[in-house]
Amino acid sequence: MTDRWDAVVVGAGPAGATTALLLARAGASVLLLDRARFPRDKACSEYLSPATTEILERLGADVLAAVEGAAHAKLYGMKVVAPCGTAMCGRFRGGPRPYSFALPRTTFDTILLAAAGRAGAVVREGVAVENLVLDHGTVAGVVGRSGNRETYRSRVVVGADGLRSVVARRLGLVRSSPPRRVAFTAHVADVEGIDGVGELHVSERGYVGLGPVGGGVTTVALVLPLATVRREGRSEGGDFRRGFFAELERFPGLAGRFDPRRLVRDVLATGPFAQWSRTAVAPGGGALLVGDAADFFDPFTGQGIYAALRGAELAGQCLIPALARGVSGRSDPGREPGVRDTSGPLPVAALQSYRHARRREFAGKWLLERLIGVGVGWPALTDRVVRRLARRPDLADLLVSATGNIVPARRVLSASVLAQFLW
Repeated sequence: MTDRWDAVVVGAGPAGATTALLLARAGASVLLLDRARFPRDKACSEYLSPATTEILERLGADVLAAVEGAAHAKLYGMKVVAPCGTAMCGRFRGGPRPYSFALPRTTFDTILLAAAGRAGAVVREGVAVENLVLDHGTVAGVVGRSGNRETYRSRVVVGADGLRSVVARRLGLVRSSPPRRVAFTAHVADVEGIDGVGELHVSERGYVGLGPVGGGVTTVALVLPLATVRREGRSEGGDFRRGFFAELERFPGLAGRFDPRRLVRDVLATGPFAQWSRTAVAPGGGALLVGDAADFFDPFTGQGIYAALRGAELAGQCLIPALARGVSGRSDPGREPGVRDTSGPLPVAALQSYRHARRREFAGKWLLERLIGVGVGWPALTDRVVRRLARRPDLADLLVSATGNIVPARRVLSASVLAQFLW
């Protein structure tokens, strides 16, 4: 089989599988690599914001039908409980569907991976990418290991390998910023009081998110500051995975709602968050980043899967015409005029439209996420805002709809609206 591809996509989660699907459907030769073997569990809120459904429709009727045909839940809004005990509930308003899907990543990722394979992408599981191949400073492929080390050359490498992206690290692009938090997630059956909305419970220690994913199972995510995890883990010899349910009992709105015997998936850990890449395009060309490899702030707003799929669409809009044109950063005086170069890596100029498109698409969402992330770490501010939203259901609906990507973030970020959250 060929070891030279139009695109090598590293990471077969939602961002990578969707990118591979779109490129392969357009006629590109695509190799999709992942260190895991599917299906595999993933620490995640497992929530698909309402706007994600529109992307699934664009990916194909078979993709959306597979999601609808799998065991899933529908969420119609979000409830937030402040440290003081006040609760507000916002509903999704606007868009063709006033709900979001929620289903396990073992199911969702497998659906997307199968769709990528049907579109023509070659999928290789159990391959750990260790390094990049460089050609005069331009990325020209990857080096992977699955028993033996192999080199896979390509015109473009798409780093979709998540929060701990090897591609981003090898490019020297990874940055981090506060607040630094860690999440512990589990599946628990028969949680009391689940009623068709997601829940977020905030305290001075951190927060807990929970939401049904179908079949009577709820995803539960405990998110704590990294400093707390390190300090208490050292001083008490503790493991937050073993003490997961004890931590949940510290939240007044959660006490008594869980039966530890109903744990149906082991507790998984991920983080620390607030990690991002200073650019989503390799400075020397030949590679770009999608999904959590490009930026991951905090799971509080649950926008990760939407950002992965929408980012993949933006990558496809950039890469498909660039690969079709045969642009290359290499100079070949022996090539006849008008003959495409379909072998050289894509130069940085051919990838800049992706960087600009990401900024246009996500700038407002990034700012909203950062504001919410800071606010969650400030209990007095959370109390004030939640009390205000409890009295103003219209504002609660607006905020929840913005985090669900069905109204533009700029509607929340205007000074007049932000002021109403406080006074």
